[in-house]
Amino acid sequence: MPSRYTSMAFDHDGSLTMHNARTGAVGVVPADRAEQARRALLPGTVTVEPLSDILGDLVKGGFLVPAGTDEKLLAHNKFVSRYSSRNLHLIVMPTEQCNFRCVYCYEKFLRGEMSPELQRALVAFVKGQELDQLALSWFGGEPLLAKDVVLSVTGALSEHCREAGISFACGTTTNGWHLVPGLADELIRLGVRRFQVTLDGLRHAHDERRPGLDGTGTFQRIVDNLRYLRSTSHDFIVTVRHNFDPGNLAQAEEFIAFLESEFAGDNRFATHFHPIGRWGGPNDDTLDVCEGQGAVAAWSRLRALSLKAGMGSSLALQTLQPNGNVCYAADPRSFVIGSDGRVYKCTVELDSNDRNIVGQLHPDGTMSVDWPKMALWCETNGMDGDKKCTTCYFSPTCHGAVCPKEWLDDNDCSCPPVKQTIRESLPLIKIEAVLARRSAQTIQSCAD
Repeated sequence: MPSRYTSMAFDHDGSLTMHNARTGAVGVVPADRAEQARRALLPGTVTVEPLSDILGDLVKGGFLVPAGTDEKLLAHNKFVSRYSSRNLHLIVMPTEQCNFRCVYCYEKFLRGEMSPELQRALVAFVKGQELDQLALSWFGGEPLLAKDVVLSVTGALSEHCREAGISFACGTTTNGWHLVPGLADELIRLGVRRFQVTLDGLRHAHDERRPGLDGTGTFQRIVDNLRYLRSTSHDFIVTVRHNFDPGNLAQAEEFIAFLESEFAGDNRFATHFHPIGRWGGPNDDTLDVCEGQGAVAAWSRLRALSLKAGMGSSLALQTLQPNGNVCYAADPRSFVIGSDGRVYKCTVELDSNDRNIVGQLHPDGTMSVDWPKMALWCETNGMDGDKKCTTCYFSPTCHGAVCPKEWLDDNDCSCPPVKQTIRESLPLIKIEAVLARRSAQTIQSCAD
């Protein structure tokens, strides 16, 4: 019988792109078979004889399931696998200071660099876990202001994981100012292989939104550092994040043309687009922001322009996977570690609400956790009974947990943008998949 979690869209050439949210499978049916496939996958269909030659692929992808299959249970079991103690995700703030003063920033820059004592405690905490996978994400402030902390802890944890046979993935969200030759080389050597660097448009637009602490422009140095990375043969992925508002959207084509001229053809570079919001910073009242369906439409347009320019999204295929839109804050095995050892769930709320402070990392390498507070972030979501989630064809990717902060504030949660634009998004998935394969091949050749 057809899966309840399949979405479909026709492309301009008449082919049919299909996605199954429970399995994450994406399939493309040629134009001459597309209508047959569409009919066979409609709810209530009981026969698929016209597609007997591709029946195995449809079953393998989860588009067709045996009669009586409890797909809701299978999706739920995948969701609760988050509780596996063998996986751990740490977002670490080596310092809460920053050398930029972005106009939309919500951080308060309350604390400085993590002490050597807490660095040792962090390493000891990880070593005390029995893990199969460790994901380490450096955040701030600006993490590379505390480069010695990043280098020391990354080196210790990557060595531990190598010796213990633990899968290790490491990245950093950085403003790019200190991602200079030498330091960039050393970070990559130690295993920091994923970088998120923000460019909010061309020079004038970017410098207006992301000035340095002294008010000076930051665009050119960031671009120079990215150009250096492009010139190397290192194994990495750089996600160029673009925070958009009505002002810089007017120059979107020009900005993406710049990215194309600089980075298209190098599959180590990808894009990510996000609407600027009022996130609790001092300038919230004066920000001009994109909200609601306007923001979703702008996101879809930017993504299409980026793909046309030959630059894929670093997150697009991930968001189609089971749990791919579940926020890290809803993951019971994901923790944000502040530079003073405070344990948070959300990197946006930080100290602005006591509910977000869920524990403390202690000098002896133990962590105390307030489990009732943890439950606020990890247990209350749309799948607890919100009909729009329990009946949604896309729910296995998010389970109503796109943003726990939203459900805590408003008892509701927005659908992920890719779901809101599914008819436009699915035909783009074929391009994303091709770019992703090229990226994987590029990284493998670098590793060889």
